[in-house]
Amino acid sequence: MLSYWLATVRRAAVAIVIPGVSLGAFMAGVTIWEDPSAWADGLLQGTLGCLVLSAFMVVVLPTTNTWHAARAVSRHGLTLSAEAVPLPCTAEIRVPIRPGTTAYQLTDSVLHALKQLPAPEIDEVQEFTHGKLTLICRKSLRLPVRFHLSITTDRDTATVTMEARPTATWKILDDGASWTVLKVFEPHVSKAVHDEAGGMSAT
Repeated sequence: MLSYWLATVRRAAVAIVIPGVSLGAFMAGVTIWEDPSAWADGLLQGTLGCLVLSAFMVVVLPTTNTWHAARAVSRHGLTLSAEAVPLPCTAEIRVPIRPGTTAYQLTDSVLHALKQLPAPEIDEVQEFTHGKLTLICRKSLRLPVRFHLSITTDRDTATVTMEARPTATWKILDDGASWTVLKVFEPHVSKAVHDEAGGMSAT
């Protein structure tokens, strides 16, 4: 959990520093505006204001995010790690297939398998085409997640790429929601593709 907290601090560093710098500049500006000769005091007050607000946000923002993330992953049987911080969360698998197996068959099998899971629940199927699947998950998660899957087939191999990210793409943190969806879905995607491919050994 500590590694996740530290990774959160690093990822949110800019968001943490900007408000502190803004407050410090404002405080210094007001002091100097009222008394131009007090520029030294203004800079000191501004610096202290920046440090206090930044320290407060370093404690509150990452700690709150870590607490929510720990709850989210534990509900889904996972253990929180620093891997849950970077967005988007991605994975790729390659599975041998029988000749003639289509991407549509594999995509259909994956969708059927994921719909059977008790959590994360699928709230919406945004896209379901030949080798493309996009799902929206909200229930049991603090923030909604968009899970996108792409399947391409060669003569004897299927390549499956997965991506999970917040539906609000501007977010830099999502309390581990995207990582949770990816980690829960990934083994079931792999099994569904493997089973549809005829039980051949994965590579």
